[in-house]
Amino acid sequence: MKSILLLMLLAASVIPVCAGQVTTAQDLDSPGMDVIFLQELGMWRALQSHDPMAFQSLLLPDYLEVEKTIQTREQLMANLSTCTFVSYKLRNHQVRVISPDAAVIAYSGSSEIACGESHLTSNFNATTTWVRRDGKWLVQMHTEIPIKP
Repeated sequence: MKSILLLMLLAASVIPVCAGQVTTAQDLDSPGMDVIFLQELGMWRALQSHDPMAFQSLLLPDYLEVEKTIQTREQLMANLSTCTFVSYKLRNHQVRVISPDAAVIAYSGSSEIACGESHLTSNFNATTTWVRRDGKWLVQMHTEIPIKP
C-alpha cells in the first residue's frame, strides 16, 4: 500500500508537467522501472495536449520513429502539425533495463487521431528506447506495429 501511495504521489508530481524529467540517482532502482512508464505517459500527454514543444523536448536530436516508414524527429514533428491526438490507452507495459543510462519499454496501446475530417483509430504494440543524457531521460527511438483489436 505504501509503494502504491508513493507511485501515485510521483505520478501526480511528474505527469502534469508534460516535459517533466525524473533525474534522481535511484531511477534504476525503482521496482519495475515505473519512472520510464511515467516518462512514456508524459510523452503521450504532450501529444494529446497539443504541446509540440513539450513533445519534441523529450526526443533526442537523432531520434527515429519506425512505423510504416522511418522518420527523423524533424519529419515526425512536421507530420504531427496536421493531426490531433484525440485519445490513447496504454496497456501491459514492461520495462527492460539495458544499462544504467538506457531502458526499453514495451506495451500494447490504442489511439484515435483526427487529421482534418478523418478520424483514424489504431491498435498497436509499441516499444520506446529511453536514454539518459545530461541527467534527463530522452527518447532515442519509438516503434509501433499494428495489431488486430
